[in-house]
Amino acid sequence: MEKSKKAELVSDIKQRLQSSEAVFVVTQDRITVADAEVLRKQLREVNSSYFVSKNTLAKIALKDTDFESILPFLSGQTAMVFSKDITGAAKVIFDYASKNEDKLKITCGGYSKRLLSSDDVKTLATLPSINELRAKIIAVIQTPAQRLATLSQAPASQLARVLKAYAEK
Repeated sequence: MEKSKKAELVSDIKQRLQSSEAVFVVTQDRITVADAEVLRKQLREVNSSYFVSKNTLAKIALKDTDFESILPFLSGQTAMVFSKDITGAAKVIFDYASKNEDKLKITCGGYSKRLLSSDDVKTLATLPSINELRAKIIAVIQTPAQRLATLSQAPASQLARVLKAYAEK
């Protein structure tokens, strides 16, 4: 590979790192192009991307970044998942890895200058996503309002029934 292509790839990785909240390292073995595309599509839905590059280029790009802690784990057949939604990406790669254990394994992750073990990533995968949390908060807020509306309408409907019964007599 030409030096200019290598520099371009390192620059691309650095740019992805700068725009990411978290980075996950996965070990891929015998993953087909079709399988990788399925995973990429699922990751795009949670504002994340799946990226395969030479480990040496990735190591160069990772130096002096918030994700430098994952450097020792870049060996063998690895890929990186760059994410803006840490729990969403963790869920996707955890689900995919659990269904395809022979093809993909979670190695580690990086978040806020901290190293996340594979167990940490699995724990993140069980947390609700930001959208799920928002939905739960809205449900909690709406429940009292719905009850209040029901209570305020109840006397009017009861009064209407009484008046109707009185009118029929």
